[in-house]
Amino acid sequence: MSAEQQGDEPAGLRKDAPPGPGATQGGADPRPATPSWIRELDMALTVHPQVLLTGNVRDQYLLPDDHAAGSSATLAPYSLGGVIESLCAARGYGALAFLDQVHERMTLLRLSATVDQVPAVLREFAERDEKWRRGRDGQGADGTDDEDEPEMLDRLRDAMVGVVHHPGPPIGLVVPYSGRLGSPQAPVAGEAARLFAAAEELGHTARPVQGASAVTPYNTVFWVVERQEELPREFAVGSRAVRVISVPQPPHDQRLAAARHVVGGLSRYQAATGGPALTEAETATAAKALADSSHGMGSSEVMAIGRMALDRNLPVQRLDEAARLYRIGVLDNPWATVELRERIATGEEFLNGKVIGQPYAVRRTLEIFMRSAAGLNGAQASSSPSRPRGTLFLSGPTGVGKTELAKGVAEMILGKDARPIRFDMSEFAEEHARDRLIGAPPGFVGHDAGGELTNAVRASPMSVLLFDEIDKANPRLFDLFLQILEDGRLTDGRGATVYFTECVLIFTSNLGITAAVMGEPPKGEADAGDAGGSGGTSGTGATEVAPRTNRRQLSRHDDPAMVRQSLREAFDAFFNDTIKRPELRNRFGDNFIPMDFMQEKWVPQILDKAIASVAGRVLETHGAELTLADDAWEVLRVEATRRLDHGGRGVLTAVESALVNPLAKEVFRTPPRRGERLQVVAIEGDGDGEGYRLEVERWQG
Repeated sequence: MSAEQQGDEPAGLRKDAPPGPGATQGGADPRPATPSWIRELDMALTVHPQVLLTGNVRDQYLLPDDHAAGSSATLAPYSLGGVIESLCAARGYGALAFLDQVHERMTLLRLSATVDQVPAVLREFAERDEKWRRGRDGQGADGTDDEDEPEMLDRLRDAMVGVVHHPGPPIGLVVPYSGRLGSPQAPVAGEAARLFAAAEELGHTARPVQGASAVTPYNTVFWVVERQEELPREFAVGSRAVRVISVPQPPHDQRLAAARHVVGGLSRYQAATGGPALTEAETATAAKALADSSHGMGSSEVMAIGRMALDRNLPVQRLDEAARLYRIGVLDNPWATVELRERIATGEEFLNGKVIGQPYAVRRTLEIFMRSAAGLNGAQASSSPSRPRGTLFLSGPTGVGKTELAKGVAEMILGKDARPIRFDMSEFAEEHARDRLIGAPPGFVGHDAGGELTNAVRASPMSVLLFDEIDKANPRLFDLFLQILEDGRLTDGRGATVYFTECVLIFTSNLGITAAVMGEPPKGEADAGDAGGSGGTSGTGATEVAPRTNRRQLSRHDDPAMVRQSLREAFDAFFNDTIKRPELRNRFGDNFIPMDFMQEKWVPQILDKAIASVAGRVLETHGAELTLADDAWEVLRVEATRRLDHGGRGVLTAVESALVNPLAKEVFRTPPRRGERLQVVAIEGDGDGEGYRLEVERWQG
């Protein structure tokens, strides 16, 4: 059946490889629609002498088997060469020639033509190829190339001239990896230049030839390249003789067909090896889950997931999980482990011990990670199953524990010694800073090195990424974050894709600490009103001055609800008005977490933790035990409270000034002996003038 007889559908396709154990049998599977690029390619054979195929050209394409002229529901995987061969056979092409860049040879595949109907140059190449094959297989010939055998580019040029000028039947010439024939950055020279000049001229002078149908095709040259920018500048991409066809990533229906292909084979294998038989509903659910979770993958990758699942003895019900883990090369899902679930379940006590004074932020944080561990990443997760496992936007005053909370999250999720990978975004304020994160574009200095962010995630696919002071970054960087939050992936300067599927992203900011507040008018204005100045008057004749809106620095004395509202309003205004990225604000959704000012009631806990840290260093360095008497501790508490406007960092600064600095002088002058006990019984002085002095008692323990 010809393509004309089938309307828009191309003729039956010849499979590239046998279906194998995962092939779909019979009519149980609905047939997916023939991809539009294949229909476009079929049309181009009659109207264009050259075709450039770009994009997803290295994939496999799951299409109907050819034993019933394309109407079968039995599916089989095809390579791009198999698709071209099948369409050309249906169009009555006599033969196809393929450039073999591995062995630098030209191979010939006869479809309907006899030997005499093949161009002489292709017959000559076929004889040389046969001689080479006999030598390789040990059948008498030595397998070496003749000294006078032309170079590959000469061979390709001669083949192209011979094919295009052939009177019929039509012949096709397939040139894979076309971008490797010359440099895309510089003008090509020598034989490559002659080749592309000949290709351009032949494209304009070619004429249709005798075919098997009423609409006769051309002798077609098929150029194949993954990215069009890889082609040399001399390639006539804009020529009307060249049809450029983009091969897209498979849409959902094609991935679903590949998923059914995989699930069908695995379910039969599972039943044959004594496993439970799946119902049709279970099979359909597993296929849909695999298709949904393989967003952005090719059909060959979907089938590779099936092979990985078979090799790892994963049940069909876990194929969606296998797809997620296939992206990053991690065979086990750390989010599904009992150990991690237990750490998250007990995380409130753990994180409150790490970050004192932030129970609200800790509770909100754990809600997000419970959702991730349960596999429910929010109502928007269905749009892309590749999104990061968790996203937090921590906003609050300086010194309240935003960075410490990020460290606690990393330790809770990844283990005791884990730390977040930190990026100080104040270092990325320039426009070119984007290149530091993902790498310089090709052709620029350092593009081979990759980017700091993409390299870090490639090395550690399950990481906690901390973007500190995100509001100080250049606005261009926010486009990268939008792509990460939506698709869970980035392409670095070298063209490699990095997945953030198993990462946790934490952003910090102190936006909103300067807030608009309603307050009483300044005293001078109120007095002027009483004296009869301009302003509204009450019924008693007294002038009323309306409260005015002031901007002032928020403090720990403000109502926590008002502080959280101010932080949220500043967050919204930053994305809506300042950088004009409301879509990025929406991606954060409910993951915005305001952090409260440090209150006086938390000072003793922070103080005890800081003193314990100092005592630990004394014990580790000198082998001596350090304690504080009640009076000394009280002096520290008063000093820490005085500096509480700086948050928890103010408490640590007080300990540094009133305890660590004078203690260092004491230890320097008289180093303690191992096993000795030191007790600070009094702290005198203040932070001004001479500073603090300690009264220390010592005795041997």
